[in-house]
Amino acid sequence: MKQNNHVAIIGGGITGLSAAYLLARKGFSVTIFESAEGLGGLAGSFTLAGIPVEKYYHFICHEDDDLVSIIGELGISDKLQWQEAGTSFYINGRIYPFDTPWDLLRFSPIPFSQRIRFGLHVLISQHRKSWQELDRITAKTWLINHVGQKAYDMIWRPLLEIKFGAFYDQISAAWIWHRIHRVARSRQKMLGMNSYGFLEQGCATLVDALLRKLNDFPTFRIRAGCTVDKIQVENQRVRGLQLASQGEIVPADFVISTVALPHFLQILGESGQFASHLARIEYLGIVCMLLQLDRPFTSSFWLNVNDSRIAFNGIVELTNLNSRPDLGGTHLVYIPFYMHRTDARWKLTDDEIFEEYTAALKLIRPDFSPKWVKNWWVSRDLYAQATCSVGFMDIMPDHTTPVQGLYITDSSQYYPEDRTVSASVRLGRQVSSLIIDKVG
Repeated sequence: MKQNNHVAIIGGGITGLSAAYLLARKGFSVTIFESAEGLGGLAGSFTLAGIPVEKYYHFICHEDDDLVSIIGELGISDKLQWQEAGTSFYINGRIYPFDTPWDLLRFSPIPFSQRIRFGLHVLISQHRKSWQELDRITAKTWLINHVGQKAYDMIWRPLLEIKFGAFYDQISAAWIWHRIHRVARSRQKMLGMNSYGFLEQGCATLVDALLRKLNDFPTFRIRAGCTVDKIQVENQRVRGLQLASQGEIVPADFVISTVALPHFLQILGESGQFASHLARIEYLGIVCMLLQLDRPFTSSFWLNVNDSRIAFNGIVELTNLNSRPDLGGTHLVYIPFYMHRTDARWKLTDDEIFEEYTAALKLIRPDFSPKWVKNWWVSRDLYAQATCSVGFMDIMPDHTTPVQGLYITDSSQYYPEDRTVSASVRLGRQVSSLIIDKVG
């Protein structure tokens, strides 16, 4: 009976692949429709001398249980490694290490009393489990009350203001709590550094393993480079998909959308209360520059930046976590920047971004030279981050929809979690389980 049920999945990212894997294992006929030629979505990769490199940075924390679980199911646990990695802050022309309690005690940009409050707040957040009440207050208010104004201004405000722009003082405390909680839970020793995980070739290791497993099922099919134009609905029941190429109609008993909600609403093509509810969620786009350097930029994995002259708020030197020996000693530096689609900076060309960001790197490290850059790339995604404002759990959508047989997943459903690969796996499992339970 399950083989007679065709599930069409819109989007070949980690969520779509994870859902397809569980459904195929249960005997369903599954087809993934992906508009790009490659798979992975925001966890996608490109090749450098034939070797995969992630378009955006990713790392694994110790409580990313869904991701670690599927890595084990796929038989690639030997590809997962754990490594201590450093964090630092660039403030007022100086880099401060920020790894251990001793670093915090010596962190002179904030008063000593607020250093103590900051450490206690991290410790309490690390062990806190209930978050729902934090959905009702702003991160700004919550943080100032617990760590102090100066600590907020030096540490948290740049992260919130540069990441969320005009929305920064509306973000809920629940979102920032989970960010603190997830990272703090990756500290294995109280007085030591944080430890993070990585797959040897990044997310390509996971995507390739999922695809190998899926291709073993005769009931699975993938159509890459294939854009969905419309979801076919009749009498409030999903009937299939209409593809952009030649208007082809693909019948389906169930449809799972894993694309961002604004894209989903376009292909659903309906208005009404349900569409209006989904349209309330605002998204930020991401522009991320990746530099391939011939030497390290810093010794830190994560450098937080608090400088009014610099547009971005952080640098992720991924090879200080995953050294990527397969790339022959190259150094990968990611510089992300989030912005609303109406922001004038969204229209900057790749060359303009390169010129601005390399000039900023020279402010941080005066001996930096563009000659260190062996290659560089800019990746963009229009709907990368939902703005998780106060009361967000009231507007966060369910997987089910008013259309029978139509299900949705979206990064807004990670809440209160930030964007993680583990959350993508979890959504894929949740939505596929709904279909499995429906069929019985």
